[in-house]
Amino acid sequence: MKGGEAMYLDSILIGQELKSLRDKRKKTIVEASNDLGIHFNTLSKYEKDAKDMSLELLEKALKYYEVDELIFFKVIREYNHNSKQN
Repeated sequence: MKGGEAMYLDSILIGQELKSLRDKRKKTIVEASNDLGIHFNTLSKYEKDAKDMSLELLEKALKYYEVDELIFFKVIREYNHNSKQN
């Protein structure tokens, strides 16, 4: 970050990346939601926009998808940075 620039993570990008991770693991939304202990409609909502998703559930999902949190947020930050440049 340069001089006073705030880090901003887009909740829609987070949701899209969660869906991408689920797709890469070849899990249906029903399978993943059952394994995470939430309703499939809730997971679907979070995959569209994760703004209401608790940090605890996000951490649980990342562990479930076997993704390191630091790598996940680095990817989101890069997407966000690239989208703001365009």
